[in-house]
Amino acid sequence: MGAAHGALSMSITSGAHAAWSRFRRGAPRLWLALILVNLQFWSPAIGSAQTSPTPHPSSSQKVSLRIMPLGDSITFGTPEPLYGGYRHALRDQLSKDGYRINFVGSQKSGAGVIPDPDNEGHPGWTIAQIKKGIDANGWLETHQPDIILLHIGTNDITRGNAASAPAELSTLLSDILARLPQVRVIVAQILPYRSGPEPGHQLYNGAIPGIVASKGPRVSVVDMQNILLKSDFADDLHPNASGYDKMARAWERALRAVVLTKSRLRVEQ
Repeated sequence: MGAAHGALSMSITSGAHAAWSRFRRGAPRLWLALILVNLQFWSPAIGSAQTSPTPHPSSSQKVSLRIMPLGDSITFGTPEPLYGGYRHALRDQLSKDGYRINFVGSQKSGAGVIPDPDNEGHPGWTIAQIKKGIDANGWLETHQPDIILLHIGTNDITRGNAASAPAELSTLLSDILARLPQVRVIVAQILPYRSGPEPGHQLYNGAIPGIVASKGPRVSVVDMQNILLKSDFADDLHPNASGYDKMARAWERALRAVVLTKSRLRVEQ
């Protein structure tokens, strides 16, 4: 009986060791199977997190800006009015920045080439003539721009009136700000002639930053005195297409800075 009992004990012990050995050998496979089951269970969620595109703001919600290009023939786009002046490239650049642009004004240039040819560029006009046009025709009240891009003064200098041009500019800006209490105005230190800046350019452009500062935070300045090469002019006064594109880049940088601080924007839903 004792021998039988010992043999039985040895058999049980041997069987237990054998079972434990088999379990240890099979454990990695068991754990691997459990891991695979869990991966199959969670893989749809993991996959969607990795492959789903990063959400972007709805394309139907874009900042909408009414922009009035205001000035003389350089604003109009002379001598290539079909190109649309600086508005040709500026619209594309601002659209890529995420803005919905509506150029406004009573004039048209670039029709059929750019989708929005409206502007308030008047070839040959001086600063005083622009003010008289605003007073007589109600352009600002009619079109209600959010931002005005003002490049004016070339004809004052050409006609020998550079000394009076700063005061005329100050009067024009005061009139604009009084008519549109929410508008922002960006004033350009104007392009020189292709042959180089005249003393009149230097006098007028040198006065612009002080005039702008005196009008408060709704008026800012952009420096366009040295952005063009001689090869960027079509004649002694006006840019060609490459020159207008360089103007567009300068306006775009100035516009983005203004929009970042502007408190009233039209937002289309």
